[in-house]
Parts: sequence; C-alpha cells; structure tokens
Amino acid sequence: MPQSLTERPDAGQSPAEEARAPRLSRGGGQKQIALKLAGLESIVGLHLGIGHSLLVNKLEPQLKPLGLTAKQVTILWLAEANPDLTQIELSRFLEIERATIHQFTRSLVKNGMIEIVPHPTDRRATTLRPTALGKTKLAEARTIIARHETETVAVLSPIERRLLLELLMKLHGAARPD
Repeated sequence: MPQSLTERPDAGQSPAEEARAPRLSRGGGQKQIALKLAGLESIVGLHLGIGHSLLVNKLEPQLKPLGLTAKQVTILWLAEANPDLTQIELSRFLEIERATIHQFTRSLVKNGMIEIVPHPTDRRATTLRPTALGKTKLAEARTIIARHETETVAVLSPIERRLLLELLMKLHGAARPD
C-alpha cells in the first residue's frame, strides 16, 4: 500500500535500516546532494516531473540558437505531420490550455515559422502549416533532438528505452478522459 507523503517511513529506524533507505543523488556538475526519499521513490509523478525537467533543461539551450523552445518544436513537428491540424486539436492532444497554445503559435507566426490558414472543410476553423523556414528549423531541431535523446538515454539499453517509451505512451493514453 503506498504511503502518503506526510508519513515518515524512516522515522524510528535503526542506523542500519536508515543506511539502506532509498536515496536519490543529484548534482550534475554542481555539488552532489543525496536526499532520503522517505516514500517518494514510489511516486511516479515525481519521477516523471524530475525527468521532464532534466530533459527539457538540457534541450532548451541547444534549441535556443534556432529561436525555438521544445514546445514550439513539438507544435511544428505535429503541424508538419498532421495537415489541417487546428489549435484546438493541438491543445487537446498536448493537454495544454488553448490560450497557451495560442501564445506558442503566435510566436511561431511572428517568427515566420508557421502560418495560419483557413481549414479546408470548416469555415470557422483555421489550421497550422509550417512555412519553408519552419520546415528548415524543424529539420535542424530534429538533428539536435536525436543527439540529445542519444546522450540522455545512454544509460538505458535499447530494450529498456523501448520499454520506457511503451510505458510512458500507455500512461499517456490511460490519462486521457476521452
């Protein structure tokens, strides 16, 4: 049974038990810090959040020379792969507020990487289309992301990487209310 975050499973432990308690060490070029997890080792959301932060924080500086963020690359990538993609569909798929998607899209339009065009069958809707510049920047971003992915998952075997992706996609699908 998972313990709540307010419980202290290590309270009253012997020194030997405390020494065996799960710890997470982090530092990455800075002073290493090891913290007792006290039950947090079983909280999937915490580890997904930390993993996401680590990956994005290492990727963003590499994308910056292209004038793109990771979210903007995602939008370009999906718009290229899905002709007639609307901002509403994008918002639903990425689980991001429509206003936030609009901000990302507006920035991409302003920088000449995406254009908003009328939807071919719905007069009320518009679609997102990468421009030639957007496609060029996306190709460069894909190269950066491929290198970044190779470096960040180097600790995983090919089977572990595939399993991780399958599990994340399973969670992603299970979390959808549809």
